[in-house]
Amino acid sequence: MMERISTGIPGLDKVLQGGLPVGSVFIVQGSPGAGKTVMANQICFQHATGGGRAVYATLLAESHDRLLKHLSPMEFYQGDHVPSSIYYVSCFDKLMRDGLPGILEFLASEAKARKASLLVLDGLFVLEETAQSACEFRKFINDLAMLANLLGCTILLLTNSARQPSSPEYTMVDGWIELAVRSKATRSYRTLTVHKVRGSDFLAGLHVYTISKAGLTVLPRFESVLADASYADVGTKRLGTGVGDLDTMLDGGLPCGSATLMLGPTGIGKTTLGLHFISQCTPAEPGLIFGFYENAARLKRRAQSYGIDLDGLMASGAVEMIWHPPTENFLDQLGYEILETVRRRQVARLFVDGIDAFAQSVIFQERLPPFLTALTGALREEGVTTVYSMELPFLMGGEHQISLGSISAVAENIILLRYVEQQAQMHRTLTLVKVRESDFDRSVKEYYITNRGVQIGSALSGAATVSAGIDTASPNSL
Repeated sequence: MMERISTGIPGLDKVLQGGLPVGSVFIVQGSPGAGKTVMANQICFQHATGGGRAVYATLLAESHDRLLKHLSPMEFYQGDHVPSSIYYVSCFDKLMRDGLPGILEFLASEAKARKASLLVLDGLFVLEETAQSACEFRKFINDLAMLANLLGCTILLLTNSARQPSSPEYTMVDGWIELAVRSKATRSYRTLTVHKVRGSDFLAGLHVYTISKAGLTVLPRFESVLADASYADVGTKRLGTGVGDLDTMLDGGLPCGSATLMLGPTGIGKTTLGLHFISQCTPAEPGLIFGFYENAARLKRRAQSYGIDLDGLMASGAVEMIWHPPTENFLDQLGYEILETVRRRQVARLFVDGIDAFAQSVIFQERLPPFLTALTGALREEGVTTVYSMELPFLMGGEHQISLGSISAVAENIILLRYVEQQAQMHRTLTLVKVRESDFDRSVKEYYITNRGVQIGSALSGAATVSAGIDTASPNSL
């Protein structure tokens, strides 16, 4: 089995399927500002914290004092590692005097003297520009690979150079990681791509990463991490919705481990029904509210008006709430946060209030169907019964074509809420469109929101048939 060293960067070892192979040579490519220097130093400091030793060699004009001054506010920075475990050295003068052979000799000498198991060379493009010929540059890369293998030292080569994948340095090294800053419309984001790891599998494609005071955090593409999930069925147990008459319509409640979609226009009562569902949680079977549009204070007030003590449920540990404004979130970050909380608290019930916010968070819309499929499958494996709310663009009833698109593959149960106008009055109606492997009441029922919560009345006479207006096969996104 291939021996590896951990990068210590959250998410990166997952992308690399275990970390950096010992004795390998990796190119880390990216434009200025992409985060190459932060990434390499973060790896060095995490390596030193684990007992390793590193040499950081620069070919750039920036002084080491200035470099460390910029690094010192970062949470991974530990001054006592310099120079005991991490040794910074400039080799620009050596390059000017002795060329590439001198650099190779210098790096070998420093690595041996410092007993380094990690070596960073910052500024590979400078060597490329200085080389007398392409042949000399290829020989340097080849000799460096031999040095890494001989010393058992992992080497990172940082470069700004954007070359073709067929360029000699990329074909001769063991691995190639690319960092990029991209834009779409008015939004900027950073992506990490692993193009190559010799002798090893890795998670291919674009992975978003962020840079903060903690350093780099890589968000491995959610659906690629969960590609092998088994999506196990959890059985025939039912969970109550918190509304007795709705449970009767559902032939006993929601199937345990299933995903339910509540569709309806603004103000129709989607959040209210979600709060009823969460109100059935206990400390032994806890719940999670994952919301975007109403924070905890507003939800507590709303729940109280229906006789639901959400404040007490949260105080007892029966319910936890996570709230994110629906602005510039990252889709993967949301998915991982949900799963981490579900696993940490062994959540039995999950209410996602506003699945529309996932569509607003995704950069590439074609990712939404596989993301939702992966998320719902992972939640089912954890035994979680999930209710999603989704806002529809129309207010009043009548014939409407509703394209579920992205979520049709994961919505095993669909509850449609509508406004219907009759005799100069507006009525709320509830219809079950489908329920997983179960019989259910197909009538259109009027319901009311009172100070005792949701109450379901009788079938509404003259109500239009709505199930025919649901298109679950549409390829369109939310």
